[in-house]
Amino acid sequence: MLTLTTAQCSHQGGRASNEDALGLRVRENDACFVISDGVGGQAGGAIASRLAVHWALQQLDDKQSFGLQAMTHGSVDAADAAIVAEQRRNPERARMAATMVALFIDRRARMAQWIHVGDSRLYLFRRGCLWQRTEDHSLAAQLQRAGLSSSPDKAHLLSHALGQADTDTIEPGAACTLDDGDAYLLCTDGFWHGLDEAAMQRCLQAAGTVSDWIALLAEQVRQRSDGEGTQDNYSALGVWAGDPQLVTRAPGA
Repeated sequence: MLTLTTAQCSHQGGRASNEDALGLRVRENDACFVISDGVGGQAGGAIASRLAVHWALQQLDDKQSFGLQAMTHGSVDAADAAIVAEQRRNPERARMAATMVALFIDRRARMAQWIHVGDSRLYLFRRGCLWQRTEDHSLAAQLQRAGLSSSPDKAHLLSHALGQADTDTIEPGAACTLDDGDAYLLCTDGFWHGLDEAAMQRCLQAAGTVSDWIALLAEQVRQRSDGEGTQDNYSALGVWAGDPQLVTRAPGA
């Protein structure tokens, strides 16, 4: 069974508070990693992201006998329902919402599957190659796919988010094998906005451990954010399967 090692970071950035949340659960036969970015400011963004993380992790207990597909679907359904219930209990939080990306791993079968809502992302680094495994649910992404440009003030508008009653069409990514040397990165938009893919790969090449990798990435984000005067929270969760030092970091291996 492949060893899973993890590291995480979450920073307030220039904001008055941190509305990001993240969590993980690694057990003998399975694991879940999740990150969420709250929307709604004073009206409950931080609460929405914490609810999303809690209920995604809960799927390991509730759906483990039904496999990855059930857990991925269940994470979105449960997180969305919890946020909607909180909106109804507290009308002042009626506009709160959250993005989420969740990665589930079946350690016995060496399989992985993920699901996301909004513009939090999942990247996979494998044998020197990088893949963005999620497509943003945002106006900017929709316009980009159509070959159009978006104005900066509308770049962060979401087309889907937990708590917005529009998750019925959300589907998980295709399940894939978990290979020795795989490196996964889950991150909020404040994190990936501060990086380009070349920087992500350079940091992986330079890292000796997953903790080193996340620290190097976070420093890149901080430097760019300081230089551009951006204010967003930024958070990330790294997962290494086996030994990326020997496999993923060797291009063409």
